Amino acid sequence: MANFYFDTSAIVKRYRKEVGSGVLDKIFELKGHAFTISFWCILEFTVVFSTRMRRGALSRKAFNAVVSHFLKDVLERFAIISVNDELIALATPLAVRHALPSADCLQLASAISLKKALEPIKEEPILICSDKDLCKAAEREGIKCIDPEEEDALEKLSKFTV
Repeated sequence: MANFYFDTSAIVKRYRKEVGSGVLDKIFELKGHAFTISFWCILEFTVVFSTRMRRGALSRKAFNAVVSHFLKDVLERFAIISVNDELIALATPLAVRHALPSADCLQLASAISLKKALEPIKEEPILICSDKDLCKAAEREGIKCIDPEEEDALEKLSKFTV
C-alpha cells in the first residue's frame, strides 16, 4: 500500500484541469492506498480558488462547488496532519537547510512527520507535488516525490503501486 502525501500545488490539479490533472485522476482511481494532506493544505487550496474568484476567473457558484467537492473528499478520503507547535518546530530548521518559503516548509515538515509515523509499519510516504524546489528538498530529506507535471509521472506512479 502506498501513502500519498499531497502538496497544494498538486492537489489543485484534481479540481481544476491543468497539466498533471490526468495523473491526479489516476491516483484517485487507485484502490487500497492512503491519502494524506496537511491541515495547512485546506487553507492554501481555498486561497487558490478564492483568488481565482476574486480575479473573475471563477464564479461564486463554481467556487462554492469546487471547495465543497474538495472538503467532501477531505472528510471521506484524507488523513490530515495537524499544524501545531511541534510541526512549526520541525519546519523551522528546514527553512534554513533548504531556503524554502514558509508554506513549503510546513508541507515538507508534514511529509517528514508522516514518514516518521509510517516507519514502524515499514511504509514510506510519496509526496505528490508540482513545486520543483519542494520536490528537491523532499528528496534530500529522503522522501520520494512524483511531480504530476513530468512526462514520466505515470511511470513513477506505477513503481509505487505494484
